[in-house]
Amino acid sequence: MKFQLAFQPKEDTATIRIAIDKGGLLRRMEFTNLPRRYSDIEANGELSVTPEKVIWKLPNESAWLTMTVKVSHTKRPDVYDAVMTEDWTIFRGDDIFPSAVTEEVPGAYAIATLEVTLPEGWSSIETGWPRKEGTTFRIDNPDRLYDRPVGWMIAGNLGTRRSKIGKTALTVSAPKGAALKRMEVLTFLNFVWPEVKEAFGAVPKKLLIVGMGDPMWRGGLSASNSLFLHAERPLVSENGTSPLLHELTHMITRIRAGKSGQASDDWIAEGLAEFYSFELLYRAGGMTTDRRRAIITKLERWGEQAGRLRTRASKGPVTAMAVVWIDELDREIRRRSRGDASIDDVTRDLMRLRKISFADLKASVERLIGKDVAAFRSPLIEEVR
Repeated sequence: MKFQLAFQPKEDTATIRIAIDKGGLLRRMEFTNLPRRYSDIEANGELSVTPEKVIWKLPNESAWLTMTVKVSHTKRPDVYDAVMTEDWTIFRGDDIFPSAVTEEVPGAYAIATLEVTLPEGWSSIETGWPRKEGTTFRIDNPDRLYDRPVGWMIAGNLGTRRSKIGKTALTVSAPKGAALKRMEVLTFLNFVWPEVKEAFGAVPKKLLIVGMGDPMWRGGLSASNSLFLHAERPLVSENGTSPLLHELTHMITRIRAGKSGQASDDWIAEGLAEFYSFELLYRAGGMTTDRRRAIITKLERWGEQAGRLRTRASKGPVTAMAVVWIDELDREIRRRSRGDASIDDVTRDLMRLRKISFADLKASVERLIGKDVAAFRSPLIEEVR
């Protein structure tokens, strides 16, 4: 399977082509149509295009599908999570190559590549995937048969810094002239990386960090193999938490929430990310015990508005109180296991599940230290009615 991508900066579009040399093995693809973003959809075989969906029945021989995709995209008015200019572009592959429901011959598997054609004057492209050569990347997603190129990507006239931390190839890239302090990011991650590996066990073979200032989203956004950080966000905020480590935790753990009845369990994923955003720095020697205690105290004050954790959505005060609750749970696990276990063991357990619920968290903790856990009797985790 070959994905091809070419940019048209003046039109703010990209042309994609999906080519499959043995169409008979992949029989059918179906994906949601987004008429405001997708246009000029063509393919061989049988193609059905409606405003709601695209259905492609592939021919037995070589199969192909092409389409044009609008690149720039707003997260809210005047705030973008994808931008294309005449000199560079930043986007997520997830938004360019549509997710699809596929029907294939049993036992079929894909060997996928992404080939990128750069406009004249553009110097390079960076993705979270291993580079095969030049502007071609190997796409291997063991979670899916349809190996589409997901994650953050940046192309154009770029300033890029690279480093090898242990077995992880780290790339930090931003458009030339952007305010992102690339060397500071590399130095910061070199400092904290041993604690990242100790906490989570598995670390990626490659990590791409993309940065840019306005009009991009003024925060961080993570993907499965990469993350975006607004160039003006500090590596460590005045409240002691690190936006970079928050998104890095999301990216590595890939823990996301399901639902428990009427309540969302998003507070678990967000609480863990915010907890590790200062805890990893503390463990690396980047702050004192007093400073760590002050962070928890401030989060507790902010979280007093929350009332309970198991609500329909995890807002700021809910996440703040989730951190306080997780810290208490960590101390209880360490005490009852006599130092043999910690919240890290629970996090690694949840990483195997990826999509988790409060019941999964509770079961993981009880496997470590038994039942009658004080943290689970807290009024904070009463379920919303």
